[in-house]
Amino acid sequence: MQRRELAENFDLDEEGLSHLSPQEAFALGVEWAIFFKKLKSQDPIRDFCLSNNSRRLEKLAERMGRSYECRSTSAPNWKEIWIGKPPHWLGVRF
Repeated sequence: MQRRELAENFDLDEEGLSHLSPQEAFALGVEWAIFFKKLKSQDPIRDFCLSNNSRRLEKLAERMGRSYECRSTSAPNWKEIWIGKPPHWLGVRF
């Protein structure tokens, strides 16, 4: 059995996840975990994310010293997110 730990703040607002179905909350958490893992590398990221998760991913990128930009897409409920490389002077520690 694998051990799991809280890695970062999920940036919940006052409403939390109570307005979402368990499936939607799970999808947001899985997507967040995928982006957290990608951000550990120093590679830039260009990907799509769920619209209602984009602000959380922006905050995560900001805490990790990365620049970011979200753009609307023609697909409902999706955004395109661009996350830049960390500055060369930022020591990546995890």
